[in-house]
Amino acid sequence: MTEVANSVKQVNFPELMDRLLSLLTEKEQNIIKRRFSLGLKKKETLDKIGKSYSITRERVRQIEAVAIKKLARISMDPHMQLVHGLAEKVLGENGGVMLEDSLFDALYKKLGEPKNFDMNSLKLALRVSNRFVLHEKTINTRPFWRLADTPLSSIRETTDVILKLLKKQGDEVMTAEEVAKEVTVKGDKSIVASLLEIDNRFITIGEKWGLANCRLINPKSIRDRITIVLKKDKKPLHFRTIIERVHKEFPSRKKVTPQAVHNELIRHDEFVLVGRGEYGLKNWGMVAGTVCDVIIQVIKENGGPMKRKDIIDGVLAKRDIRIGTISLNLQKYDFFKRVGRAVYDYVPEMDKRRRNQRSK
Repeated sequence: MTEVANSVKQVNFPELMDRLLSLLTEKEQNIIKRRFSLGLKKKETLDKIGKSYSITRERVRQIEAVAIKKLARISMDPHMQLVHGLAEKVLGENGGVMLEDSLFDALYKKLGEPKNFDMNSLKLALRVSNRFVLHEKTINTRPFWRLADTPLSSIRETTDVILKLLKKQGDEVMTAEEVAKEVTVKGDKSIVASLLEIDNRFITIGEKWGLANCRLINPKSIRDRITIVLKKDKKPLHFRTIIERVHKEFPSRKKVTPQAVHNELIRHDEFVLVGRGEYGLKNWGMVAGTVCDVIIQVIKENGGPMKRKDIIDGVLAKRDIRIGTISLNLQKYDFFKRVGRAVYDYVPEMDKRRRNQRSK
């Protein structure tokens, strides 16, 4: 690869582009320059070019297609062959298919970020060869290139397998290497990393991949962001900490107010108030309310008196609380009646605290 890249570095690209464009009529040259953003021109749409010539966008497309065919004549030029050879090797190392941006970034790096040609000229050089196929942006895919002998059907089949795997994973993300190990791929498994980049139904979080439509991978709402923050910590957090984390971990999102976050915590059943300002997730099996409320539930679930140690174990299974705090609550309230040696029961009739709450 290094030898090929060094050879390409010797190519006089401006001169090569001049020879390439000299095959075209003045009108064809102008259209190609405007469509490929050559010579410091901005890339223009078919419509805009068509209006400047008083022709339809379809006619512009036809002229562009004819020009590309003419330019293919120079594809056997030794210098052009060197460029194509490097691109073929890079694509081959990635399963024969790559996201357009990734392909040209890789080529640019292989060439040591050369100054004698620009990226748009390089794209035109690849377009004139029948060894490469460009796929424009669609509903499900970003622009990508593939080697002509890499079947599109195989790409689609492998993408479907990846999609099924990530659907099965739910909101769990995987590295490209982990995905490659799980899927059956015809040929080089390096294609998996490329397909993850190409298909916009997949999204990367750090160095891992998941489904873009999964709300706990690609959050759309404040509620989703709160859930992700709590799942990461795996323990209850004070709502002020939750607000800070939401802002920190989703900086590109529209900044939300503290009141908006607090409202979501109160409104949705999946969030449980487990202490003063602290919230956890309901599916953790957490109980809403004070430490006292959790002790009461543990004793009720047991159906009668419990040893102090068993009460503590039961409370800790539901919430991360200091053992000393649990013991203090057992001693503090009369309605936790000691009925034996380190054995406690809950007596509702003595719970004035609850009667006062009902009378309010």
